[in-house]
Amino acid sequence: MFSHIISLTPEPDRLQAKAGPHHFRDALQIALDTPSLTPSQLQYRIFNTMPGWVTQLMRLRNKLVAVFGFSTGQETMTPASEELAVGDQAGFLNVCEKYPEEIISYSEDRHMVFYLSVKKQQSSVIVSTLVNPKTLAGRIYLNAILPFHYVVARSVIQSAKKAGRL
Repeated sequence: MFSHIISLTPEPDRLQAKAGPHHFRDALQIALDTPSLTPSQLQYRIFNTMPGWVTQLMRLRNKLVAVFGFSTGQETMTPASEELAVGDQAGFLNVCEKYPEEIISYSEDRHMVFYLSVKKQQSSVIVSTLVNPKTLAGRIYLNAILPFHYVVARSVIQSAKKAGRL
């Protein structure tokens, strides 16, 4: 189903340095058809156009978790533009670090901190997530959504690849 996407063991990198004691981390790699894209452009092209069912799932998620104090601001991760700078908004994420080969964004609420890294390596891109739960509710939520994360993350990346945006 996701034959173009490779699941990697996350390496000790900038994102791993942010990991708390009870964290979740994954890393997904896909080959690029346009290797000249910057990490910022890649983030834009992956998350600017989400599959419709993912958007609907995020709306449902927001309705369900709002009662428990989870952040439910924007439902997308759509960046404001193709070139992002530190401090820019990328949907519900804020860009916190930018390097020639990587861009890192995050979102935080009282239950967890979520990080997203888009890292370019030669002719491929690695999209990594890191979630640091801060409360018991955060750990419960994280464990509840992991099966959805598996499918959603891969579907979003594959959708961008199939549409020729990568």
